[in-house]
Amino acid sequence: MPLITDGRVLIQHAFKHHYTIPAFNVCSAEMVRACVEAAEEENAPIILQTYPADSEQLSPKHMHALVKSFADDSAVPIVLHMDHGPDFETDIRCLRAGYGSVMYDGAEQALEDVIATTRKLADVAHVAGAAVEVAAESFNAGVAEYTRPDEALRLKQESHADMIAVSVGSEHGSSSTLDLNLLQELARTLQSPLVLHGGSGISASDYEAARNMGVVKANIGSALYRVLRSTWQNSSTAQNHREVYASARSALKQVAKEKIRMMAAKQQASGFLKTHY
Repeated sequence: MPLITDGRVLIQHAFKHHYTIPAFNVCSAEMVRACVEAAEEENAPIILQTYPADSEQLSPKHMHALVKSFADDSAVPIVLHMDHGPDFETDIRCLRAGYGSVMYDGAEQALEDVIATTRKLADVAHVAGAAVEVAAESFNAGVAEYTRPDEALRLKQESHADMIAVSVGSEHGSSSTLDLNLLQELARTLQSPLVLHGGSGISASDYEAARNMGVVKANIGSALYRVLRSTWQNSSTAQNHREVYASARSALKQVAKEKIRMMAAKQQASGFLKTHY
C-alpha cells in the first residue's frame, strides 16, 4: 500500500485500539527491508525513522524514496519519521522530502523555547498533512530527568504537538524499568498519545501496561544496531557480501518481530486498513 503520508491517522488508530507502534531506527536498505518483512509477516503497522546523524548515510530525500518503494509493494501501513530532529530547519527539510511525521527534540532548551519552535513546526506540518512529536527531557543513559505532568500538559496545550515523548525510566541503549505510577499520572493528565524512547530495553510487562496508558509509539534503535554489529563481526567465514547481507536481514527481522509482538502491534494492520482504506 502507499506510504502513510499523514502519521496522525496511524497514531490515532493505535491510541484508540490500545497498541504501541514500534518505531525502528534505520539507515540502510538491509534495515528497511528487514523491518518491512517483519511487519508483513506479523501483519503489523510500523514506523521507520531516521536519526539526524544517519542522514549522512542516506539523505531525507533518498531515504523517503527507499522507504516509499518498499511501502508501495507492501500490504501493511508504514510511516516515515524523523527522530530527534535538532532544529526547525531539519524537520522542515524532512517534511519537504515526504516524511509523514517529525520530532522536535528540545532537551537542551527552556520550555518556552521548545513550545515556540514546536508550535511553529506544527503549524507547517499540519498544513502539510503530517504529525509532530515533541520532547523537553533528555533520554540519555544515566540522566534521570523524569517528565513533570504539569510541564507535559503545558507542552501539549501550547505546542499543538500530536505526540508527547515522556521520560519515565527508559534510557537509550540500556535495560530499564518504567515508573508506571508516573506514566499513569501523565496519561490521566494529558489524555493524548504518548511516546517512549529507549524502547529496546523495556520489558514485555511494562509494554503491556504502557499501551493501556496511551503509549502509541516506542523507539527501537539499540536492539537493531547491536544485532547488526554482531552479524558483521561474525561474518569472517562468509563467502561473499551477499551472505553477510542475508544474515544481517535475518537477524534484524527476528528482533523486529519480537518487538512487534511485545507491543501488541501484531495483526493490527488489518484493522487499520478496514477503517482507512
